[in-house]
Formats: sequence, structure tokens, C-alpha cells
Amino acid sequence: MTQTNIWRTRQSKPYQRPQTFRGMSLRFEEITDKNFHDCIALEVHPEQKDCFYFKSNRPNVMSLAEAYIYKDHKVLAIYDGETMVGTVFYSPKNDFGGAWLTRLMIDRRHQGKGFGRKAMEMLVERIRDETRGKCARLGTSYEPENSIAEKLYKNLGFRPSGEKLGDQIMVWLDLKSC
Repeated sequence: MTQTNIWRTRQSKPYQRPQTFRGMSLRFEEITDKNFHDCIALEVHPEQKDCFYFKSNRPNVMSLAEAYIYKDHKVLAIYDGETMVGTVFYSPKNDFGGAWLTRLMIDRRHQGKGFGRKAMEMLVERIRDETRGKCARLGTSYEPENSIAEKLYKNLGFRPSGEKLGDQIMVWLDLKSC
């Protein structure tokens, strides 16, 4: 079996060739019975658990539970080669008038390597594809003390809206201009 065929059988729909960046070969995959346990085993640093409203250093369990309830949301694994390094939990549309990133999670062992930034760039492209370019913006929120998230989103072009989601700061990325 060629490498292309391997990607096609393991890849989430729609097909997306892995993107290489600084030696990374990143791709998204759906969570299945084959990678479920790897997904829920991922964790953030203990001091980062307060970045999630449910105060856990293993947020993927909550992401999967919420995606089960909110059918328009998706949880995708982020792979570098054959290693799951994190997840994205998002919806291509929401009540705020755009796509919504509920959670970006990079495992503690893989943080600081650029995976979060590259995964976000890939997610923007995926949302454009899924919505056929009709989605004008992507929103997310983060805890005020989460300076890492603030810096990541700012560097990607997200701008504060002045709104809050609970105590979290809401930011938006204009998908038409990026």
C-alpha cells in the first residue's frame, strides 16, 4: 500500500493531505474506537487545568462528551506522523454568527513545538472548506490568565470583541481577510 493510500484510509473526510511544517507532518483524524484511549490519555500540565472551566488536566473526556450532546460540534485528533499530539473541538457554525473553536488541546509532552499554531492554521482552512467559504469568522475564548492562548490567538490575527463568555475573553478571526 502506498503512503497516499494509507492517508486516505486513515484520514477524516474530507480528505486532507498532511501538512509539513518545521519537520512536522500534521493531519487531523476523527476519534474512533481505534484512537479513543490515546485521545483521553492526553493531558495538559497540571498548572494548566485552570484554563478549562471544568478544571481538568485531561480535557478531551469533556470535549468528547460535549460533542456527543452538541451534534454540530466535532472533535478531531491532531497527529504528527503516527503520534497523537492534541485535539481540536470546534463547530463550523454556532449561535455567535460564525465558526467556533471550543477547545484546542496540545498534550503537555508536545507543547512549545508549534503544533498549536499549525493546527489552528489547518483548522481555518478546514472551516473554509466545510463551509465552502461562506463562514466569515472564527471565534474562541480563553481565560484571562492564559497568556499562552492570548499570544497564540493574537499572532494568528484574532482580535478581542469586547465580549465575554463567562469570565473568558472572546476573540474573533476575520476569515475573509486572512
